[in-house]
Amino acid sequence: MSKEKLSFKQFWELSEIYTAPLNLFIILLGVSAAKFIQQLSLSKDLLIFIGIILCFHLSVNIFNHWMDYQHASDLHFKEKTNIIGREHLSISVVKRYFYTFMILAALFGLYLVSQTTIIIGILGMLGFYIGLFYSYGKYPINSLFLAETITSIASGFFIMFIAFYLAIPHREVVNTRIILSLFFISLPLVLSMFNNLLANNTCDLEEDINNGRKTLVYYIGKKHAVTLLLTLTIASYLWIGILVYLKLAPIVTLGLLILLPITLKELKKYTQYQDKKETFPVVLKTMSVMMVLYPIIYALGGFF
Repeated sequence: MSKEKLSFKQFWELSEIYTAPLNLFIILLGVSAAKFIQQLSLSKDLLIFIGIILCFHLSVNIFNHWMDYQHASDLHFKEKTNIIGREHLSISVVKRYFYTFMILAALFGLYLVSQTTIIIGILGMLGFYIGLFYSYGKYPINSLFLAETITSIASGFFIMFIAFYLAIPHREVVNTRIILSLFFISLPLVLSMFNNLLANNTCDLEEDINNGRKTLVYYIGKKHAVTLLLTLTIASYLWIGILVYLKLAPIVTLGLLILLPITLKELKKYTQYQDKKETFPVVLKTMSVMMVLYPIIYALGGFF
């Protein structure tokens, strides 16, 4: 029998609320970049944006679980893996939670656009589109070979750029050079997010094939996917050195380079065996180190 109310544990897994704080570190990087390469001017707009991101993050996670359940052709995935089938959740309840958070995000978003510029509206609409169509439609983004690229850029760069834009006093100074600089600064986060998605799809390859998804791993194979993950991990750390050389990052961020050999040692377990329960958490842990420490150390260097 379907349950009409979600327990905290069910909401925790359905919304993946535990991943939401990572968005705050992306925003922190944008604010810190504003301080380091421009001029900082905090306002209530930034707080509204944080509310939008958190609500949208929860709504998209709920939506993805709902769509995965609805369109799954693999019975084992639908009944034993997906939270909705495994916990016998009521679809009407799942919808209610999704619409509540999505409407809140949209209302806050409209208000923010009214207080800022159409640039925020355009990026917001792109973000909403990517979030919703990640798992919805005839050809959802999560079934395409560009899934990792599109999602990591939307999360790692778009969010950081908007945070930067809302944190500077003279928004008309944002030009092509600034946008390119911000993309460079965001790359360690973008690559780490890409790796998380790549590792997830590598572990789920057989399951994804059964459900009609053809992600990047489907085309390049597990062996090359693992090689790509290691290459991008090394690149994400070495890129910090380039940022410091270009004066786009505080020199203190170079301290992160000491973590590279530790990270590669940890990832050895994953390279030997790609499993969702046993070794995928290793990737999440190592990528989270970059996604958390990079913004924090950048902020320390930028503010102090």
